Amino acid sequence: MKKSLIILLFLILGCKQLPNYILSKENPEINKTRKAVLLSAFFGLDNAMPQKSMGIWNKAPGKDGMPLVFSHEIDPATLNSNVFQITTQKGDKLNVAFATFKPAIEAFELRTILLIGEFGNAPDNKPKEVEIISDLKTRDGQNLKGQKIKVTPLKDGPFISYAEYFSFDQDYPYSEKGRGCDCPKTETETVVRTVWAGGIRATNGKELGEKELTSFTITLIQNSDTLKVHPFHIADLDDNDNNIDLCIKVKGTPILVETKENTAIDPRGDHNPITKKEIIGRWK
Repeated sequence: MKKSLIILLFLILGCKQLPNYILSKENPEINKTRKAVLLSAFFGLDNAMPQKSMGIWNKAPGKDGMPLVFSHEIDPATLNSNVFQITTQKGDKLNVAFATFKPAIEAFELRTILLIGEFGNAPDNKPKEVEIISDLKTRDGQNLKGQKIKVTPLKDGPFISYAEYFSFDQDYPYSEKGRGCDCPKTETETVVRTVWAGGIRATNGKELGEKELTSFTITLIQNSDTLKVHPFHIADLDDNDNNIDLCIKVKGTPILVETKENTAIDPRGDHNPITKKEIIGRWK
């Protein structure tokens, strides 16, 4: 009898699907005072999702890929592929086959959703617009239904869609090493997280690193002074997502991040233009 109960428990637990993302313990209260918006829709790959994308969805290879970036983290309970509709250049209304947070699944990263399916073909009938046609809510309860945005064309390079700053505190889920690890804890005064419209690497195809440090400029306020500094380190790498952390040694409040053109490429090899974004505080 005892053995039967153990087997039954094993089967129940085995059938229960565990979340494939990490929710932060706290959702910043300030988000309730900020209007949630869809920031970008990036037509990243046209019939070209790679074979390794089977790790995201087993039918993904050869499909289109389109990351969406939002101002707020999304409530996972409301994420479903039927929430989205694609309109093509010729006016076709297309459904989305699969929607996921992957590969941006770490704490505080759930503002990027990857859409996979058939969204039209460039250049003759490329995707023109994405609309949220059903309930999609942020973690603080705002409903994004009805929002729409123009799709960034396939040939365009990646750009920064969102940027925020934060500091390490005792409750921060710090990751010292491995994929997606954080800035060096003892040397970092502030982290500037940049969320790109799509996944990026350095122009040589490798992870961003020391060579690219001076390509990023952070404007920060220090007392009554305005300073421009470069990060001393780049973190949150080697996890194939669109989140890049810039590690800052200098004290101050970051307000703007700028990146030189041809600093990074997207999965298709398109180079970024000059891109800049205002930086907001994660917690204030």
